[in-house]
This record gives sequence, C-alpha cells and structure tokens, in this order.
Amino acid sequence: MKKFIYFSVSILLLTLGSCKDFEAINVNPNNPDVVPPEMLLPPIISGAVSTMTASGGSRAGQFVQHIAYLGGTSEEDGRYNLTGASFREEWNGAMRLIKDVNQLRLLAQQNQLPHYEAVALICKVYILSIMSDAYGDIPYNEAGKGDVAGLEFPNYQSQQEVYELMLVDLEQANQLLKNIDPSLTIKRDILYNGNTSAWRKFANSLKLRILMRESQKVDVAAAVSALFNNPAEYPVFEKIEDQVTLVYNNNADLYRWFILNPPADGSGVNFDGNDRVSETMVNMLQDVADPRLKIYVAPTKNSYNASRNNPNATYVYRGQQVGLSSLEQNALYQEAGLNKDDFSVLGKRIRRENRAFLFSYSELLFLKAEAIVRNMGVQGDAAAVYSEGLTASLAKWPQVSQASNEEMPYISQTEVATFLARTDVALREETALKQIAEQQWIDAFLNGYEAWASWRRTGFPQLKPGPSVIAAIPVRYVYSDNEQNNPNLVKWVNENMGGTMPTHNTKVWFQP
Repeated sequence: MKKFIYFSVSILLLTLGSCKDFEAINVNPNNPDVVPPEMLLPPIISGAVSTMTASGGSRAGQFVQHIAYLGGTSEEDGRYNLTGASFREEWNGAMRLIKDVNQLRLLAQQNQLPHYEAVALICKVYILSIMSDAYGDIPYNEAGKGDVAGLEFPNYQSQQEVYELMLVDLEQANQLLKNIDPSLTIKRDILYNGNTSAWRKFANSLKLRILMRESQKVDVAAAVSALFNNPAEYPVFEKIEDQVTLVYNNNADLYRWFILNPPADGSGVNFDGNDRVSETMVNMLQDVADPRLKIYVAPTKNSYNASRNNPNATYVYRGQQVGLSSLEQNALYQEAGLNKDDFSVLGKRIRRENRAFLFSYSELLFLKAEAIVRNMGVQGDAAAVYSEGLTASLAKWPQVSQASNEEMPYISQTEVATFLARTDVALREETALKQIAEQQWIDAFLNGYEAWASWRRTGFPQLKPGPSVIAAIPVRYVYSDNEQNNPNLVKWVNENMGGTMPTHNTKVWFQP
C-alpha cells in the first residue's frame, strides 16, 4: 500500500512540474498577451475619421445646410424634432473609441515610446474636440475609463475647462515630438505613414483651430500669434500635402455617399435617394461661378437625361430648400412646375471620393487670414493669405490620371486663375470676416461638424431655417438618452445648468 502511495505522489509531482513546462510551451506567439501600441493605431485613426464623416449628411450637415432632404423625409432632423435618442450613436461611438486611445497612451508610456504617446494625445484631442463642439460640457479626464473601478460613470467638465485641457495636451504632444529621436517612426500609421514631423504639424494646427474656436470668449491673440509667427517652435501646415487626409484603401469605410455599384444609367450619382445638396450651397457656388460646383453637385436628373437626348441641352444645378414638410414640398412642385428630379444630388466626384479631409490646409489659411484681419499680431497680408486659402481649397480636386471632366470632374489651373481673378471673390476690407467664414463653410463640405462649429462661432453664412420648423436651427447635440442616466451628468446639470438638461437650442460655451 505504501508503495502505491509513494508511486501516486511521484506521478502527481511530475505532473505538476510538467504543467509549468506545458504552460511555457502553450503560448501562441501570434496572439500575445500585450498588444503592441501600433496595432491599435489603424482602428483609432479610422474610427476618428468615421466620427467626423458620419456628420456629413446627417444632423450637423443638415443643421449647417450643406445637405437637405426632400420635404417630408428625415423630418426629425430637417424640422428639428430632436431628442436624446436622435444622438445615441454619435455619443456612444466616440466615447467607445476613447477607451482605445487611452490604452494606446498607456502602452506608449509603459514602453517609453514618446511618439506613440504624442499620437494618442492628438487623437484624443481631435475626437473629444468634435464631441465638445457638438455637446458642450463633456467628460475629458475620465472619458473612456468606464472599465476602471470607480469611473464607470465619468465626471463632467465645462467646455471652457475642456478647451484648456486640450491645449495642454497638444502642447505636450508638440514637445514630445520636438525632442524625439529622428530615427523613430510610427508603424501602421495610415494617416501620415509614420512621419512624426507631420503629426507635430497636425498637433499645432489643431491647437490653432481650438484657439480660434474660443476666441469670442477668451483673448487668444498672444497664443495665436506665437503659433503662427514661430514655425521653429510651432510648425504648422505649410502646403497642401501637410493637411490631414485619410486615403482609404478599401470600400468599407468610405464616405456614406460612396456608391459601391455604379448606377446603370452611367451618371455615376444616386438620383433615387432622398438627399439633395442644399439651396444655400448651390446658390452660393453659382453666384460667383465657383468651379467647386461641379465637384460637389450633380446636375438634376431631368437636365442630365435631357442632355443625353440633346447634346445642346445645358445642365441645370438646383439646390433643395431645407426643412420642408411633405405639404410644403408638394406646394413647391405645383407652384414651380417641378418634381423631385429637378433638384441636385451630390456630385460624381464626391460619390467616388476615397479621401476624408479631417483638417485641410485651406482651413488653416482661412484661420490665419481671420487672425490677421482681427489684429491678433499674426504676420502677413490678409488678402494674400485668403487667396492662398482659396487656391488650396480648389487644389483638393485635381485631375485624376487622364480622366476627362465628364468622367471624373476636376478643377483645372485655368479655372483656378479665372475664379481668383473675379473682383467679387477677392477679399474686401468691409466684408472680410464674412467672406473668410463663408469660404471655410464651403471648403468644409461634408465635414458637417467643422462647418457647423464655424457657423455657430462666426454667424456666417447667414442661414434661414425652413418655413415651418418647430425650433430654431440647432446649436447643440442633445446628450444621448442612455447618457442621461449617468448620475454624474444629472449632478452636473443640477449644479451648473439650473437642473434643466440642455436642448438642441442651448448654446455651447464658445458661442458669442
């Protein structure tokens, strides 16, 4: 019996000992416990871009009148019948993404990778700047930390405080990238292909956007002039190649306007949907023969079909009036002798676009021109910088290979020169701020968040709501209905907003 016991114990000990070896052997090198930081980068970047592009034809794009829908369709948005349920995924998607950004920063710190930490800071600011511009007061320090004990419900901070924290984070990113070993690169970087200098320019340009956004509430002249006048310490975009543009390499994440299967009619556009380009946009482009018209806007279906039957027939571009009810839309048809195919949809070039513009070089130049006009101490001639901004905006649409203007609309150098030579396009002292703001609005087409934020700050272009909307043009997103159950949001509203949850007509802090 003793021999049997000794034998059993020996077998047990051998088994236990071999378990350690087995555990060491049974490690899958292709599934590591710790994810390298660069593996998190592509989904973070594409997620950040999706946060922006989702606004293009949905709410922000409609509020700022880039896009309109035929009367009676999407009436919740077009006539401003909005609740927390209307904005559920806009909130949830971005806040989920911040969790990954936090993890990227943590891994960068743990592994002493300052370039990845800088990228994490820039991505955090970019995403949460969109959220703060849309919702106002948000969690910043505790955003995306719901998996941390005690932080399941993040605490809120005022938009003013959030802005200051974003500026601090961008300054830290600038310093991290300034002092970095030049041999280091950012792997799996689908935005700048590992170029740390380009990321540093993004950080400082984004800092300028935020400073100008709050410029109606805070004196930012010294900070803005320091950024624009000291490129050695604060490099910003210097050419169109520096702008923040994601080029997609697949068909899964393109603009929601992208048509995977081109229509059989050969038009290259979607005439059958309910979305249209707004009357405001079409009229503004047509009034000055702006060559971006053919980029943004397709001819009406009726004029397109007429030109196929008769080559001498001209294309017609007509924008859709915003916020019409079904009755109002039908009345318009009767009065003008039109139908739904007499209003323009998005243009062929936009429909086939594989680029998303997060922050254009032209936007930076328009911000610089504004700063000069407002005497912020920025060096340069406002009219010249404004003209450079227009040139950069038009340059976003060059010829694609040898495609014709009919196949893939583009803006030629002749068209650029003709447009810039117009006296009604050149910057005039008495209307300078209005002109600059309107060009920002045009340049940001389908970046609804940016155009909407610029309009709320400047008041330009002057937008008219539909004839029977139930509220003024929205100036704020409503907190998601799910988020309204956050006890810390309820506490914040009680302590800072008089106990009333903000609506879509409650101004955010940066608005004058």
